[in-house]
Amino acid sequence: MSPTLSVELPVEPGSAGRSRRETGRWLASLCGTDQQCPTVEDLVLAVNEAVSNSIEHAYGAAGSDGAATVLLRGEAEGLRVRMEVSDRGRWRDPPTDPGHRGRGIGMIEAVAEDVRVEPGPDGTTVSFRGRIGRCPGLCIPAS
Repeated sequence: MSPTLSVELPVEPGSAGRSRRETGRWLASLCGTDQQCPTVEDLVLAVNEAVSNSIEHAYGAAGSDGAATVLLRGEAEGLRVRMEVSDRGRWRDPPTDPGHRGRGIGMIEAVAEDVRVEPGPDGTTVSFRGRIGRCPGLCIPAS
């Protein structure tokens, strides 16, 4: 597989599932297997959170027209990967009391390194790094 993954996703609920499949397949291939180990699963979770947040929060009802997209990029350097999820939506400050919600960035920080959220006039980019490697015996079949 390519040392780079770039996927453009429409802003719709089904894109989160596609991001999980594409990211999991790509990361597992970098490990030299067709199965996902716990490390790969953690990074897939992180990407899924970033994609889901982008779809849900960056566009609101305006995203339903299909004009906006989420871009997922990954770059592999040895056993490290850099993942980036970007949107072209509008930044919204999180509520002071998110209730039972608002834990996505914290989840990403728990499983990845160097997590950055960079809002700007042309959208928001969430980037982070992770380590991958062969994990024989710990792998479970990819879904």
